[in-house]
Amino acid sequence: MPRATRRFVALALGLVMVVATAPGALAQADPFDQQITDAEAEVQAAQAAAHEAAARLALAQEQLTAVETQIAAVQAHIAELEAQIPALRAEVKRLRAMVRERAAALYKGTGPNSKFNALPLNPTLEALRRQRLTEAAAKQDDDTMDQLEETAALLEVTKEELATQQEQLTVEQAALAEVESELVAQQGEFDRRVAVANAALDRARALGALRARGEPVMGPTILTAAQMAAWWRTRDYSFRVAGTTIDELAQIFVEEGQAENVRGDLAFAQAIVETGGFHASPNNNFAGMGWCDSCSTGRRFPTARDGVRAQIQHLKNYADRYSLSSGLAHPPSPYWYGSNPATAKRNFDTFFAKGWAPTWTDMGHGNWATSTRYSTSVLNVYNDMVAYAQVHG
Repeated sequence: MPRATRRFVALALGLVMVVATAPGALAQADPFDQQITDAEAEVQAAQAAAHEAAARLALAQEQLTAVETQIAAVQAHIAELEAQIPALRAEVKRLRAMVRERAAALYKGTGPNSKFNALPLNPTLEALRRQRLTEAAAKQDDDTMDQLEETAALLEVTKEELATQQEQLTVEQAALAEVESELVAQQGEFDRRVAVANAALDRARALGALRARGEPVMGPTILTAAQMAAWWRTRDYSFRVAGTTIDELAQIFVEEGQAENVRGDLAFAQAIVETGGFHASPNNNFAGMGWCDSCSTGRRFPTARDGVRAQIQHLKNYADRYSLSSGLAHPPSPYWYGSNPATAKRNFDTFFAKGWAPTWTDMGHGNWATSTRYSTSVLNVYNDMVAYAQVHG
């Protein structure tokens, strides 16, 4: 075949291939897939908005508590001042009576009919006695007058302070009314946002958007404690958790995860991300619990197990929309859900984001963290641990 002919045939075949593949290449995405993508985006946006509303509601509740505490302090101070005033008035009255009695006694003791005039004393001794009596009486009277003046002045200051505190109480009560109004508004907005997020989640589930698409939060732990600890030792991490070792801590993640059917190895990976490999985990807080973008500190847990247990229980609450405190292997963490057992149970059972993150892909954008790359960071660590275990056993 001549070279020109071969070129023409090759060109023709190329055109045929382009024509044959063009419809598929240029075809638009499946409309159902686009619906799935839109539903997932709607869920993420609605959940993020609900988390923001929750933060505003929590701030309003903190402000309300602060104002109520201030009002209680002012009211206690007012009660204290009101109790002091009658006592101060009685003391002023007593001191004034003492002054009057002393004045009358001095008049009788030094007047023309004084009994001292009839005493046949040596003039020199009499003069000395009169001088000492006079000095003693004068000092006593001066002390009484000083005490009277101080008490009277304290009474006036107390009355002025009472008036000031009563004015402050009026201001604080007005602030309380304003904060209560804001709290009602934020509660309403929060409830609305949660309802919107749940409705979006229901629509997405109906479309199949939440089909298995990644590592689930719940389920059996795949990696062993020894494998996780061995992987950790291959990294340039420093362990700064008091009272335990990396091997013991990894075992705690396995045990607490198994107790609640939560992936303990993935929770361990989450803790690696949150603490920089357990280098920065103050107060046994391994998952940034209680921290926020504007918070100066997070929650405190007395032991490593307490910190892991709270993390695992909260992961379960995020993953299982039907989770209840009655189904937990251990009572809800008193260091996270509330020190009062009844309050802790109620807080666990009414968690507003219950079931919003059944997979680790759902984490982030408000679910546990605000970063949109949060789940990617955790899964990268987890996948690295799995790859290490596959090679090294």
